[in-house]
Amino acid sequence: MTNRKSTRADKKPQLHSTKTDQLKSLLSKPEGMTVEALSAKLDWQTHTTRAALTRLKQAGISLEKLAPADGARQSCYRIGGAKK
Repeated sequence: MTNRKSTRADKKPQLHSTKTDQLKSLLSKPEGMTVEALSAKLDWQTHTTRAALTRLKQAGISLEKLAPADGARQSCYRIGGAKK
C-alpha cells in the first residue's frame, strides 16, 4: 500500500471573491448599474452579463429593473431591496 494524501480534503479558503460575488456587490448599489457598465467592470461580454443576471434570478435573488435615466437608453438593474 502506498500512502497518499487526498487532495479533496485540502480545501483552502478563498482569498478572492468570485465574479458572482463581485456582480452581487455591484448590483447592491442603490442607483443600480447598466448591463454595459457591469460588463466593463467585470470584463465580460454583454451576453455573458445578461446570462449571469438570469442565473441570479434563478437562484432566487430578486432583481429590480429601473427605468433609464433622463436621456439614457439603457435600463439599470439592482438587487431588490437595495437601500435607496
